[in-house]
Amino acid sequence: MAGPSLLFDAATGEVVSQDRAGEPWYPASLTKLMTAYVIFEKLKRGEMTPDQKLAVSQLASSQPASKVGMKPGTTITVDLAVQMLLIYSANDMAYVLAEGASGNYQEFVKLMNAEAKRLGMTATHYANPNGLFDARQVTSARDIGVLATALLRDFPEHAHYFSQADVALGKRKLLNRNSLLRKMKTADGMKTGFVCNSGFNLVASATDNGRKLIAIVLGASGGRERADLAEMMLTSGFAKPPQPQQMRLSAIANAQLGTLVPADLTQTVCKGKPTAIARASGLTGWGVSFGSYDKPATADMALRGRLLGARDMIQNSTAGVVRIPGTNGYSAMVWDLDQAASLSVCAAFKKQNSYCDVMTPEGFASIANLARATEERIVPAASQGDAGMPRKKKKAKRKKN
Repeated sequence: MAGPSLLFDAATGEVVSQDRAGEPWYPASLTKLMTAYVIFEKLKRGEMTPDQKLAVSQLASSQPASKVGMKPGTTITVDLAVQMLLIYSANDMAYVLAEGASGNYQEFVKLMNAEAKRLGMTATHYANPNGLFDARQVTSARDIGVLATALLRDFPEHAHYFSQADVALGKRKLLNRNSLLRKMKTADGMKTGFVCNSGFNLVASATDNGRKLIAIVLGASGGRERADLAEMMLTSGFAKPPQPQQMRLSAIANAQLGTLVPADLTQTVCKGKPTAIARASGLTGWGVSFGSYDKPATADMALRGRLLGARDMIQNSTAGVVRIPGTNGYSAMVWDLDQAASLSVCAAFKKQNSYCDVMTPEGFASIANLARATEERIVPAASQGDAGMPRKKKKAKRKKN
């Protein structure tokens, strides 16, 4: 297994076993546990109601799968949106709930980070409510354990969401993505997560003779493997009697937030997926460059580390690996910033003797114009195959979720 793991008693916090539980990791859709926590708080305070109708915005509708796929302007109740969030892991419903609760997702993310701080999740930072990859969005197995415990302790009336077998939307019946619920009799929660960068994550709970254990598996190579690993951990844990003198969950030491860059499993889990290259023609506003690198993967690694370190200074910005026209290198860049933020970011990194260059709107405009002229001479990708060759007919293959 590539990533950290943790097994603990939900009631006492007793750590049954752990491996690198304080190491930073990308949470993927485990993020939705915090999205649910914030919504549950608002329901408890009467700021939202289960039957309240929320509108689907263009931004929510545009989120990539997995999603419900509702059109902009349609509405859905808070209760059904939460079911879709936790059972089907719908990315669009995370934004529907966030916007319905706070007006926009940015304000909702502030609440997520405030709750993480209050709960003592010292290795966690959120940048969006659904867990789609963002280099600034990190957590640890220890912090996920703290959050899972808080959900069950603070909102026992909502525990059914985590064990529900499926959710219906009209004639559609959507199964819970946590397959462990279907293969382990004692399993009763909680949430799956996956992006290429994180691998396959799982928070799995089970109850046997009144004792509830929670297993956290991060970075598994597949959906079946994460379920098998969690089942093995839970079964082994129930076979051991409680150990009152054992370390407690809160005592696990987290790596200091921002000092370590999480492992990126893209090349392992999603073999053949190239490093994404942002269009230079899209560079706008002020920004910063963290240097030029020979390979896109190297530039991406540098960028992930810088983004995590500057997480509080680059909110609502755009970042990516950019190929500057006329050069052979790949630049790690952030754009759509204002002047003050650009200057602050570079000042902070220069104090650490790290390379950082402020990019002006005029400089970006010059690069963008040159890129657009270059792009106009390139044959549109739509008329080419995946490797620039004419498309060949392939037999249809069933896609696994």
